[in-house]
Amino acid sequence: MTRIGLISDVHANLPALEAVLSALSKRGVERIVCCGDLVDYAPWPIEVISCLREMNVLCVQGNHDAAAVGAFPIDGFTEEARVTVDWTRAVLSPVETAYLAALEQVHTEDDFVVVHGSLRGPLWEYVRDPFVAGESFPLLTRQIGFFGHSHIQGGYMSVSGNVKAIDPHMKLSILPDTKYLINSGSVGQPRDGDPRAAYAVIDLHDGRGSVSFERVSYDIGAVVRAIDRAGLQHWLGERLEVGR
Repeated sequence: MTRIGLISDVHANLPALEAVLSALSKRGVERIVCCGDLVDYAPWPIEVISCLREMNVLCVQGNHDAAAVGAFPIDGFTEEARVTVDWTRAVLSPVETAYLAALEQVHTEDDFVVVHGSLRGPLWEYVRDPFVAGESFPLLTRQIGFFGHSHIQGGYMSVSGNVKAIDPHMKLSILPDTKYLINSGSVGQPRDGDPRAAYAVIDLHDGRGSVSFERVSYDIGAVVRAIDRAGLQHWLGERLEVGR
């Protein structure tokens, strides 16, 4: 049995990441997988990258990671988001920039595939409904795909071509002859109305196993104050307080 800690969308929120990593340690995970967007929005991009590298976390590239190194156009971002990209570019050293630039957009192993957005659009496509999920399942070369980008816990499962949403409030059993797209939610900026940092724990063994969707509290007030001190937009902190 392999126990995996799944995280995504840290967005430079170091206190949230530290809370999640502590929770995963208590769960006895053997490795950690991150579905991208390490940077932007909060003021600790260097520290987050350093932490994930030190812990040998498997990361793929998200759209904000690519934007921070000039590899993804930001004209589709909101004006506020473009400001945070510029701020992040200014503070990253060549070491962090090179690390983000070298991340894979899609990573495949024996048991799973990891992507930020979708298998059809690794950096840009949101998987937020069964129809879009259905477009990705034919591209899924393993039983399980891990993804992020939407900041919403849950995902989708496909049984005999029938796609349905996964309820993140219930423990999910992984069964043979079923394919899964799993989203652990956002560590650093949840958008489902729950401000606690989101993650998931996956147990895998010979095509079977389980997924547990988890949350952990952290000091959001400290992050809001740090955002203000860094000169980032105050609303970036306000949204953390309401999970939006």
